[in-house]
Amino acid sequence: MSEINKKKEMIKYLKLFAMDSFSPIRSGNISIKFKLKGKEGFLISPSGKKNSELTTKDLVFVSMQAEVEKNKNPSSEWRFHLDLYRSSKCNAVVHAHSKFSVICSCLFNIIPSFHYMIALTGEKKIKVAKYALFGSQKLSNNILDAIKKSKSCLISNHGQITIGNNLPEAFELAQEVELLCEYYYYCKLQKTPKIINNQEMQKVLNKITYYKKS
Repeated sequence: MSEINKKKEMIKYLKLFAMDSFSPIRSGNISIKFKLKGKEGFLISPSGKKNSELTTKDLVFVSMQAEVEKNKNPSSEWRFHLDLYRSSKCNAVVHAHSKFSVICSCLFNIIPSFHYMIALTGEKKIKVAKYALFGSQKLSNNILDAIKKSKSCLISNHGQITIGNNLPEAFELAQEVELLCEYYYYCKLQKTPKIINNQEMQKVLNKITYYKKS
């Protein structure tokens, strides 16, 4: 994909944030791995601007050495994007303040294996990273500790993060995580939901690798 098409794709998904109220107004951020003039890094959405009004000119390049594109202001959360790229093989990061992920991040310390589709994250549960000030290195450290080999985690009193091989994959997983949070929230309103045991979840993990490859 060309550089301009990569930027257009980012804007498309940032506008979906706004259209679906998935991450409303100025909340959330998206990034993709990117090369600028031969330098490795990533493109990230800017700080403090409405997602619905963004254009490709607003996107900000940050190098893997934490050098920020001149005269531009990246999302305040750029540190955990950088650390995720440094610590994993992902090519895209989606951070959303989606309704039920925020609610669950405020209520629970973990989303257990109450539903087999938890396995889409690559693990048997969704962990909740400990709270820290937004944009801080402490928050980034907490996220890395929670996500580890998973493709997703919640952030306490904050929202959710997903990673993927590309932006469509990471965004779709964020939608799946939001649905799972909604299901879990309503289950907990009634009673403690039944939990799928580790042995059965491992079977799901083994099988779900092929879920979207048919």
